[in-house]
Amino acid sequence: MGEIELIVGCMFCGKTRELLRKIRMELVSERKVQLFKPIIDNRYDNKSIITHDKDNLTAIPVESTEDIYNYLEDDVNVICIDEIQFFDDKIVDFCLEQANRNKKIIASGLNLDFRGEPFKFRNSNKHIGELMPYSLVYHLRAICKYKKDDSKICGRPADFSQRLIDGKPASYNSPLILVGAEETYEARCRKHFFILKNNKMKQEKDSI
Repeated sequence: MGEIELIVGCMFCGKTRELLRKIRMELVSERKVQLFKPIIDNRYDNKSIITHDKDNLTAIPVESTEDIYNYLEDDVNVICIDEIQFFDDKIVDFCLEQANRNKKIIASGLNLDFRGEPFKFRNSNKHIGELMPYSLVYHLRAICKYKKDDSKICGRPADFSQRLIDGKPASYNSPLILVGAEETYEARCRKHFFILKNNKMKQEKDSI
């Protein structure tokens, strides 16, 4: 029986960095590894996964779960998936199936979207939480970058990805997928995570 490891958290918490670290450990153990990434994430390089501090490894870009099957090699020991939230929901069955075939799955991804809700797979109501009962889960946290005027950043542990448009919180109704980096997103703590809904600003802390 194989196993599934999930690395989850908000943006800038080090998910991809941790995925690369785990991959290198598998390579040191002389295990055959294949690394896949969704083509939608083209922030830096279509054939690599790259951390925000520019560490990288070569990856196979795919558009769907079906594409992974097309590239998957029979003798692979470890199957790694970056940005798993951007896949279709067939990725859930794929991971469970491969674990049952004695493969190790290591996947990283956002557990929450910019609205603070579970990040749903493409064209589906399913999300990464479907895999959590069957997985060893590493929940990483970032540092809240909220900054008022010229003051210092908040610095509290952050679990949310704040989408900003022209420096202001995005509307709840804006498109779910808008791939960006520091220019459009910030890691935020619960106190400083804002949602613009019905033209009114709400803080996540008010809904808990």
